Amino acid sequence: MADLRIEGEREPLLGDTPGSREWDILETEEHYKSRWRSIRILYLTMFLSSVGFSIVILSIWPYLQKIDQTADTRFLGWVIASYSLGQMVASPIFGLWSNYRPRKEPLVVSIFISVAANCLYAYVHIPASHNKYYMLVARGLLGIGAASTDEIEVPQGNIDQVAVVAINVLFFVALFIFAVFETIIAPLTMDMYAWTQEQAVLYNGIILAALGVEAVVIFVGVKLLSKK
Repeated sequence: MADLRIEGEREPLLGDTPGSREWDILETEEHYKSRWRSIRILYLTMFLSSVGFSIVILSIWPYLQKIDQTADTRFLGWVIASYSLGQMVASPIFGLWSNYRPRKEPLVVSIFISVAANCLYAYVHIPASHNKYYMLVARGLLGIGAASTDEIEVPQGNIDQVAVVAINVLFFVALFIFAVFETIIAPLTMDMYAWTQEQAVLYNGIILAALGVEAVVIFVGVKLLSKK
């Protein structure tokens, strides 16, 4: 039993090597191609989602100032936090929902919420007053719509719950730092370098794009170095 367990731990996690134990028992060639097609679509979807997130998060402060002159940096913090609060509240709900019902149901509902929230966010400048509160609601709804991508399911079987908790904590810390950085970068650079709103969005976008290219290079390099 110990030898089988050690052998299983050394095999690729996704069983992508023909002849491996997972390959022979669990999937055929057709299933293998279908699975990797789904994974690549998921990669593309997450990439486009991250691009959209970066574009929106960088322009929130100039957009908020444009639609409502009474908004200050404290309210900006609430606007940014509303997304995470909505996602935090909705994620367990969608997770439980997907455990007892077909997973397409929470996914479809979250898509409709996201579409409605994006439409509201695009037109928050139209109302005659209280525009900043409409933006707050829109960001909160966007967080609820995004909760289906991080569904929290009820644990089943023999699961290392310590590892699960550790991964979630690390994920939270990483996203916390990322959100803080992208939230303050626009107002901070506008104050430090006397940039206009347009310049702050443009130059910070270029900086983040360069960081993204650097991250890709690092990930590819780590993959190549790990083989050695």
